[in-house]
Amino acid sequence: MKPIYILKIGGSVATYKNRLGMSTRKTLLKEIGRSIKKALRKDSFGLILIHGAGAMGHQLAKKYNLAEGTGINPKKWRGALISRLVNNKLNVDITEILVSQGLRIAPVHTATAIIQKNKKIDHCDLEIIKEALCQGCIPLLYGEMVFDVELGMSICSGDAIAPYLAEKLGAQKIFFASDIDGVFTKDPHVYKGARLVKKINLKDVSRKASLTDSHNIDTTGGLLGKIQKLDAKFGNRLKSIEIFNGFQKDNYEKIFAGKDFSHTVIIP
Repeated sequence: MKPIYILKIGGSVATYKNRLGMSTRKTLLKEIGRSIKKALRKDSFGLILIHGAGAMGHQLAKKYNLAEGTGINPKKWRGALISRLVNNKLNVDITEILVSQGLRIAPVHTATAIIQKNKKIDHCDLEIIKEALCQGCIPLLYGEMVFDVELGMSICSGDAIAPYLAEKLGAQKIFFASDIDGVFTKDPHVYKGARLVKKINLKDVSRKASLTDSHNIDTTGGLLGKIQKLDAKFGNRLKSIEIFNGFQKDNYEKIFAGKDFSHTVIIP
C-alpha cells in the first residue's frame, strides 16, 4: 500500500488573515498546487488535504462567540450557519484553484462527514475518504462548524481533523503548513534570540518549544494544544509531525520528499 500523508494548510497561508472578508491567497495556492503535483509525479503516496477556516471564519467565530458551541442561542445559530456558508465558499475557491493546476481534488464537506460531542470529533464518515484515495483523488476537508450532540453546533478545527484521520487511516506523516518555519524556543515575533527547534520528541514539545500566540493560536485552541494531545495515540504508525513555512512554495516538494530544510520535525 502507498503511504498516506496529511497536509494541513493553515488559514493564515490560505488567506490574508489581517484583511476583512474573503481574501484567498490565489497566487500562492496556485504555486502550492503545482508543487504538490510535482511531488506526486516523483513519489507514490496518498494525500489528504485540509485547510483552515481563514480570516473570515475566525472573524465570525469571534463575532458570534462560537468557541463554546451554539447551544440553543438563536444568534449563535445564525452566526454558525453564516460561518458555514463562508467556509463553503472558501473551500470552493481553493478547490477551483487546485483543480486548475491539474490536481484531482475531491472535496469532502466537513459538516456532512463529521459529528462532534462536546467539541471533540465523535464520528467521521471515513468511507468516502477511503474511496477517494482508492480512486487516486485527493480528499479535501476544512475547518468549520459541525453538528455537536451536546452543544448544538461547535467548531471542528482542521488541526483536530488531521490527527484524527491520521489515527483512523494509518497515515505515516502529518504536515502543517504554517506562517513561520516551525516551533521555536520563544515567540520569534517578540524575541530576537528565539531559536528554531529542528527536531523534538512529542513529549518535550510543551516544555522546550513555543508556537506564537499571535500567529498560531486562534478560536479553535491553537496548533500547539492539539499537538500536545497526540502523545501515545498512534503507536508505531505515525513517523513524524512536521511544521514548515507554507509561504515558501519550494518547501512543499521538500517536505514530501523528506529533504532536510529549516522546519520542525516532531517525533511521536
